[in-house]
Amino acid sequence: MKLPASALFVGAHCDDIELLAGGLLARACRTGVRVGVLVFSDHRGVVSVEAAAQARAEMQANLRWLAARTGAEITDHTDVLLPACEGAFEAERGRIYAALEVLRDRYEVVVTHPIHDTNQDHQQVAREAARVFKAHATLLAGEFPNNDLGDGRLEVYVPLDERDVEAKVHMVTAYTSQRFGGRPYLDEGVVRALATLRGSQVRERAAEAFFVLGRLIAR
Repeated sequence: MKLPASALFVGAHCDDIELLAGGLLARACRTGVRVGVLVFSDHRGVVSVEAAAQARAEMQANLRWLAARTGAEITDHTDVLLPACEGAFEAERGRIYAALEVLRDRYEVVVTHPIHDTNQDHQQVAREAARVFKAHATLLAGEFPNNDLGDGRLEVYVPLDERDVEAKVHMVTAYTSQRFGGRPYLDEGVVRALATLRGSQVRERAAEAFFVLGRLIAR
């Protein structure tokens, strides 16, 4: 199966896309896929105003770096920025739905969070994405082991080459604003180990794995 012509990556928070699917994002960019990204929070409320601004800047810097590295044009659709982990995503689910709905006919595959993720903001974004894209795009959910209690089944594997893994490592470790509380998932070794494990399951050097959140649509 080849990658589609267009892909939208949706995260609740600034670092989520890179954590969930940084390798696929890099592979899509370097192979000519038309790429869009959309997030709904810069972690404001959980971190200081200054750290939230830094997180948003770190994401933008990652996108510029990846675009320069691959020659891709990456469209950042981010507009609404909500407080993180305070119930704002549930209260403002209509705004999340609306931000996704305007993109409904523009992308063939959408990559976001799994509904069984234990983070409440991640769950709400996944629910709205499922509502919006259920009949319009293949909907995949990226893997974030830190928030996974064993629900769901990984069904889609995307092989990565070393360039893609290197890009994911670069982008994940760039989030210095998020280095507090002993977060292991920002560690290069963890990123590489998961890519190696998933690759071994499909006889590749490295891979990312995804849950099917909606429907697989082969047009």
